Amino acid sequence: MREKRNSKSEAPVAKGRPAQGAPRRVRGPLSGPDYTADVLAFLNSAHGKTRVDAKGDYFYDTVSAVSLHFLLQSGIPGPEALWQWYEHFDRGRSESIYQTLPPQRDEELLAILEACRFRWNAEAVRESGLVFLAEHRRQVYFMLSEFISLRLEGYRALADAALRHELTPRGTWSEQHLARILARIQTEPLVPEQRQMIYDQLPSGYLRATARHLLDQANQELFWREPPVELEQLEEELIAFARHLTAESRRLGIYVSKAEFESASARQSWNETFGRARQRNFNGFHHDLSARESYFATLGLPASASLHDVKTAYRMMVKQRHPDQGGTVQDFLQLQEAYEYLLTEVF
Repeated sequence: MREKRNSKSEAPVAKGRPAQGAPRRVRGPLSGPDYTADVLAFLNSAHGKTRVDAKGDYFYDTVSAVSLHFLLQSGIPGPEALWQWYEHFDRGRSESIYQTLPPQRDEELLAILEACRFRWNAEAVRESGLVFLAEHRRQVYFMLSEFISLRLEGYRALADAALRHELTPRGTWSEQHLARILARIQTEPLVPEQRQMIYDQLPSGYLRATARHLLDQANQELFWREPPVELEQLEEELIAFARHLTAESRRLGIYVSKAEFESASARQSWNETFGRARQRNFNGFHHDLSARESYFATLGLPASASLHDVKTAYRMMVKQRHPDQGGTVQDFLQLQEAYEYLLTEVF
């Protein structure tokens, strides 16, 4: 039965409520009947039913949260606990007793029960498999860390050819590829065998369903923006692995910085835009000279010029021939063609 309030500021009328401002009684030894069976019966009604799908994953078959309001009407002695519940939430924390606690807050549920003045066996409840404890959470995240670490070891064990292929899915490496690889390592779901290994460590369907919920959360990039404290060591390992991949890409000669990557993308766009004009203009460009000599000649250099000479001449001429500086598109394309040929084919 709901309690009446005279105004917003007034506390509910509850039998046995201590007078406002009255000193609290010091808790003595609890007496009376043992309500452990009632607590377990309530938890079993809220958490006891789960189902398993065809892949072997566990799911809640009923509501996956404990309603504090229904707890007061569950057979656990409401009159003895009513004021303590109200004071813990509505008074102490500005939260309503009509809220629910998800499985991840089961420890908080036990803490509230321990503050209530009736007898129950906390150890029996903790061992029932009907509450998800901090130790279960640590266990799930520890095994998740182990499986992700195995993925990192798989990359470290790759031979150079395989690593180059893995790091250059589009023919080049960049910081964007690094971010994609790390995201894939973090969010790739565990295979059924790995999930089953985690489930085998937990004694009840409710604990396994909660573990499945945590694993599904870890498959989302949003989860890794602020991972739980249990995964801090794994986060450090991932940061070290990112440095390792960057160093390996530099060693293999495939690293491209963000600025270089953007410059290459812009050049590719330019080439696609003026590709036909380039082909048309250059069909008659190399008349009686060989291709190599003609490209050197475009830069005003002899065929014996060094790479340093080519880069110096290009930097000087590109300022003059660029369309933005008054040059023609045809002259600029000829210069680009010559420079790219000499860099890729000669040097």
